[in-house]
Amino acid sequence: MTLGAPPHEYAPQTVSPPGETLKETLEELGISQADLARHTGLSTKHVNQIVQGTAALSPETALLLERTTGVPATVWNTLEAAWRTQLVRQAEHEALTDQIGWLDKFPLADLVARGVLPDRGKTVANLRQLLDFFGVASPAVAEDLWSGYSTAFRRSTTTPPNEYATYAWLRLGVLEARRRPCMPYQREALHDLLPELRALSSQEPELWLTRLPALCATAGVAVIFSPAFKNTSLSGATRWLSPDKVMIALTDRHKKDDRFWFTVFHEVGHVLLHGKRLTFLDDDPFNGTSTAEEEANAFASQILIPPAHAPAYETLRRRPRPFTNIQRFAEQAGIAPGIVVGRLQYDKALDWSEGNKLKRGFDLTAFTTVQNTKATE
Repeated sequence: MTLGAPPHEYAPQTVSPPGETLKETLEELGISQADLARHTGLSTKHVNQIVQGTAALSPETALLLERTTGVPATVWNTLEAAWRTQLVRQAEHEALTDQIGWLDKFPLADLVARGVLPDRGKTVANLRQLLDFFGVASPAVAEDLWSGYSTAFRRSTTTPPNEYATYAWLRLGVLEARRRPCMPYQREALHDLLPELRALSSQEPELWLTRLPALCATAGVAVIFSPAFKNTSLSGATRWLSPDKVMIALTDRHKKDDRFWFTVFHEVGHVLLHGKRLTFLDDDPFNGTSTAEEEANAFASQILIPPAHAPAYETLRRRPRPFTNIQRFAEQAGIAPGIVVGRLQYDKALDWSEGNKLKRGFDLTAFTTVQNTKATE
């Protein structure tokens, strides 16, 4: 395969300029370059430049050669196109060779694990494959594109995130979400799903990891589970793919049900409350650093513990122990005890070390591996 050829595309190792074929054809026909020039009306100099490969063989010239040599114009056009394409590929290869260092900005081990790259090699082939993955022409184009995104970032100030890893993670989610079949987005349909989604939070992870995407798809929301890359600090993301389809991508950053479900309704809040131009990338769903984030937090809080249960929660907040009080309230409210524990910890009614045994853990890596295995069987 020639340098830079897309996967599965036939490309010979070398392509001869059409002038070589023209020279061989003239020798077989016993026609000199001067004779060809007289029969075609071209100058002898121009014919010689075509033979030497220094002048392009235009479609008009291809038609003249068809009449004088009997070789179809399509053959000459194909030879010229193949030759010019190879020249461009060689020039691109040389340019990308100087930009291989761009790969150092990305979490190559994660990209290999997710099947984006075949290995961690610092090669032009891997750089080109990464560009194909992002659907961009060059690293400079990618950088310019990302700088123009309307993106709402919410990040930890203690550990600066790797934005290149973030965009790679987001791209994986977008590609998966585009493949996910969904009904056209309807705000009313998503709003009507809220009670069912809330009730789902009290079920076992094996159930809600399958039911959540299926339910949301009926309202035009593609829910994607995607373990976050290292140094991204991501809990979830919301991005509109079209006016009729929105992606919610969820990670298992904290691997506990309280954080997961708060993130779910936080992202749903972005969908229902905010515009279709922004992409929201959220790290800690309990933090709020902008009006939109605070609104999404308030939305999630009121869905999980709605006003009707607020008086009982206030009573619980004043006396969360023994933990059977938490379990009793959770059963009455129809949510998982771990969600209640997380809320009590946030409200400082419990220390962050207390009650964590009531939280249910889950592992998206294991879940997605099983799902992918089933899909290929």
